[in-house]
Amino acid sequence: MIGVKFQSTFDAKKMGRQVQKILDQVKNKTHETARSLTPVDTGFAKSHWDKKSTSSGFEVKNKVDYIQYLDKGHSRQAPRGITKPTVRKMTGYIKSRRLSR
Repeated sequence: MIGVKFQSTFDAKKMGRQVQKILDQVKNKTHETARSLTPVDTGFAKSHWDKKSTSSGFEVKNKVDYIQYLDKGHSRQAPRGITKPTVRKMTGYIKSRRLSR
C-alpha cells in the first residue's frame, strides 16, 4: 500500500477576506466616482447617491427622479453623463488592483 499526503499553504479564508476587501474598495470608489461626476446646481442629485452590498456584489444608485436626464448628458457640466464615465474609470481602477500573494 502506498500512502500520499499533500500539504498546502493555501488559505481560503485569507483569500476570501482579500477579495471582500477589494470588493469594498471598488464599491466605495464607484460611489465616490459617481458622486464626483454628478453635475451640481443645488447639490440634491449629488447628495443622493447610495451604495449597498448585495448577495451578488454591490450596487450604487441614485433615486432622484431626474438622474436619468443628467446621465444622458442634459447638463453642460456633464455632457457625457455619469454612468459611462464612471464605468470607464472603474474599469481602469479594477485592472490596477491585484490580490497580494
